[in-house]
Amino acid sequence: MFDSPAAIVVVLSSIWFVSVPKSTPVEKRTLSFSYMADTKNYAKHESFSFTEGKSMFDVSLQSAPKKLFGLRLGVSGMYDMQGTYLLGPGIGKTIDIGKFDTTLFVYLTYSSIRGLDRETASGQMNWKTTLDTTYRFDNKMKAGVGLLHISNGGYKEPNQGIEAIRFTLQYDF
Repeated sequence: MFDSPAAIVVVLSSIWFVSVPKSTPVEKRTLSFSYMADTKNYAKHESFSFTEGKSMFDVSLQSAPKKLFGLRLGVSGMYDMQGTYLLGPGIGKTIDIGKFDTTLFVYLTYSSIRGLDRETASGQMNWKTTLDTTYRFDNKMKAGVGLLHISNGGYKEPNQGIEAIRFTLQYDF
C-alpha cells in the first residue's frame, strides 16, 4: 500500500483532512475537468512525458459541503488513452486556505482496465483518490494541480496502481 509517493501523500492527506473540522466557506456545487499525465510511464526506460498514450481525462461533479464535517458527495468519470475507464460515486472534503482550495476525494469506481494499464492495475472495482490544490480567480472559476492514485486495495494482482499528475479547471455553481 505504501509502495509509491502518491499513496503516501494520499494517506497523510487523509489524516490531515479528518483532523481539520472546517471545510470551505463556498456553499456551491463544483464541476471539475481534469487532464492527467500518467507518471508510471508503462516502460521503465521512458522519462516522464505528456504523450498521447499517457493522457487521461476526468470529469467530476461534487455537491455543496454537507453539515456532517463539511463532507461532499460526488460522482466521477475518467477515461485514458489506453482505453481504461472508471465511473463511480465518491466522498471528499474541500478546505479553504486563503485564495486556495485543497480538495481530497475518494471514489469507489466500476473500472474497465485496458491496454498497458493491465500491467499495473486490475479488477472491476477500484479506489480512485484525487488530491487537488486550486487557486480561486473569482467566486466561480478555479484552476490548479493535483495527484491521482488508482488502486484495487490489494484484492487482485497486479495492484501497483495508476498514478498521474492532474491539471484541473473547476467551476462553482
